[in-house]
Amino acid sequence: MTNRNGYLQRVMYDPPIECGDFPFNLSILSDLDQLVFDQPITFFIGENGTGKSTIMELLAGLMGMNLEGGSRNQIFSTYEEGSGLIEACRPVRYPNHPRSNYFYRAESFYNLMTNLEETGSPVFDQSLHEYSRGESFYELLSKRFFGNGFYLLDEPETGLSLSTQLKVMVLLKELTEKNAQFIIATHSPILLFFPEAKIYEFTEESIRESKLEDTKLYQEWAMIFERKDYFFEKLFSE
Repeated sequence: MTNRNGYLQRVMYDPPIECGDFPFNLSILSDLDQLVFDQPITFFIGENGTGKSTIMELLAGLMGMNLEGGSRNQIFSTYEEGSGLIEACRPVRYPNHPRSNYFYRAESFYNLMTNLEETGSPVFDQSLHEYSRGESFYELLSKRFFGNGFYLLDEPETGLSLSTQLKVMVLLKELTEKNAQFIIATHSPILLFFPEAKIYEFTEESIRESKLEDTKLYQEWAMIFERKDYFFEKLFSE
């Protein structure tokens, strides 16, 4: 189905004349204009270091969110953030405007939880630090994410059991039915089963749209379960 109730449609990229330094040296940037967010949920998958988090950070900046996580209201920063790539891009939006937005980053979630505690967020009954990692993310998703919202999730499966990932999928389904749009970078083969989601697979050279069964992630997990003896014999003999 077409994402008629979405908020971000695509990104236009105008590379600077001098573009030899990171992140402008990433080959995947030549495919940035090909990303089309026309489904309620879009997944970014690929090996570590292929640029998924860089693009997620770019999208957060273009949509006015804190680059280290949170919403427009979070202003904490623990490292020097680069805005060069953001300045070289512009978002192409749908006519709709989100009432809510949020950028979840697994790597900086601890800092985000601390910021929420220091600012006295009225959303949560208790400090997110008092939950386990998986529980705190589920608490965030269930109480802070709403319909008519634009949400970026960078490795949301971190700390989540299989059963909790399935519960997350149910929440995602409920939110998309209320006109929420998600872009999710993940290593989870479970989340990729979300119906009608679009999948972009990142490599060091390119970004390409892919069907679930054609992705490297799906094929590697299938080999582990279906040919585990061969897989581990091959792995340990290298």
